[in-house]
Amino acid sequence: MIKRLALFLMLCCSFSLFGQYLEVGPFAGGSYYLGDLNPGKHFKMTNAAFGAIVRCNFTPRWVARINFMYGSVSGDDLVVKAMNNRNLNFASNIMEVSAQAEVNFLPYFTGSYKNRFTPYIFAGIGIFTMNPTTMIDGVKYNLVELGTEGQLSGSEPDRATYSLTQLCLPFGIGFRVSLGRAWCIGAEWGMRKTFTDYLDDCSKTYYLDSDAIFFTTISERASDPTQNHKQGMQRGNSEYNDWYNFMGFTVTYKINLFKKSNCSKFFSPYKDMMN
Repeated sequence: MIKRLALFLMLCCSFSLFGQYLEVGPFAGGSYYLGDLNPGKHFKMTNAAFGAIVRCNFTPRWVARINFMYGSVSGDDLVVKAMNNRNLNFASNIMEVSAQAEVNFLPYFTGSYKNRFTPYIFAGIGIFTMNPTTMIDGVKYNLVELGTEGQLSGSEPDRATYSLTQLCLPFGIGFRVSLGRAWCIGAEWGMRKTFTDYLDDCSKTYYLDSDAIFFTTISERASDPTQNHKQGMQRGNSEYNDWYNFMGFTVTYKINLFKKSNCSKFFSPYKDMMN
């Protein structure tokens, strides 16, 4: 699946050459997550995020784009209070590349003085990398290497170590405005549906019995910081996968293509929008 997505992204880049104009520019804003350590509080524990966008404007309504995003997400039971007496926390950097389609609600053309703004929606598919970590006694640990739900213990043979590279489905809303003949500014908010419940390293049940063992290893302490749960007790909710979100602002610059090419005849709707 990941190889197919990479091929799809390459094709999008190739097809973009046939558009009338491209827009390229940076993204800056914030990122946050929803999952077992934050079941429903949007914008809670938002962290800084940035990236880059390449848009190919095919028509005044339809746009294809490629995103490169970087941000961090985090969750903490002591902050969000999702579950009492659990005291789990994590932080993870997110790197994402995705291909998306935008649909403008209004006819839009960067450089137009007549149709110079529009709200839009977008959706697509992407790949992201994650690496949930936690701090114990001032030292950072990669949680996937600790097997906090018994992945490395042998006591839970049905629990495999999760992958740090995953697929996502981005979708969201935005608004953009043309400034002058070449610049565009915008704002957007997008959610990412993932296919993993381990973005926060929390999904199923505890695998240790606090009555039978005194937790001494880093893995044991990371699995149950309060040392107050029995084996099989609920640690997370495996029925729902985790989500992460990007929100922020974009500034893009227009690059015209095929100015003297016959290809421009396919984009005649723009001619009436330049004035």
